[in-house]
Amino acid sequence: MEIVVTYENPNSEDSIQDNIVAESVGEYRPTEKPPYAGTSINKAIKDYYACPTNKEKVSVLQWIVENPEFQVLKRYSTPENAVYGLNISQYDDILLSGEMPKNLVIAQKLVVNKFDVFLLSNPTSTKSADFVLRQNNKLYYVEGKTLDGKNSLDHLIEKGCEQSNRLVIDIIGTKNARYLKKEIQCGFESNSSLQYLFLFKGKRLIVIDRDAALANDFENTFLKLWNKRK
Repeated sequence: MEIVVTYENPNSEDSIQDNIVAESVGEYRPTEKPPYAGTSINKAIKDYYACPTNKEKVSVLQWIVENPEFQVLKRYSTPENAVYGLNISQYDDILLSGEMPKNLVIAQKLVVNKFDVFLLSNPTSTKSADFVLRQNNKLYYVEGKTLDGKNSLDHLIEKGCEQSNRLVIDIIGTKNARYLKKEIQCGFESNSSLQYLFLFKGKRLIVIDRDAALANDFENTFLKLWNKRK
């Protein structure tokens, strides 16, 4: 099981990283000939859900992030890590209008925590998650949600699991750690496909896997980590 906590500066002396046992995730390996060459990203996403093995799913994600349609969104990136979009002019228009979509907020927080973030479009013909994340030569297909008081956490988890077995949730609607703990446990118990939750408390990232969430000592472990200050 795995609970990982990082802070706004992951390299600071205040950083914590408790790794118990990390789930094996397919490695990002460049190939001479991408298996989805000539197809659209939306087609690749649709095929992702039909892949029977993790290795095949990783090959799809690999092709997606290598696609030359992606461009760096410089306004949202750092010198070390980048946010990539498929139509960057639309993000400039959004910024000029004074709006900040929730997925861009989440993307910026992920970049602070040393991820490259590939923003995916929302095709009308198939389900799709919001992000492909890249870190330490590994790829993650992740759905993004924001807990802002309009929905319960268990509802967000249930809806997010329709897109991916890994969810990133920006927690801005509550500071009640016991409520979060209860909803996290219920989320894993009720959704057998759920493997990871990436939770943001501000820019602080907490990653919880299934084994950790269902362990007998999860309440104490989570409350200690959630309430810990820098």
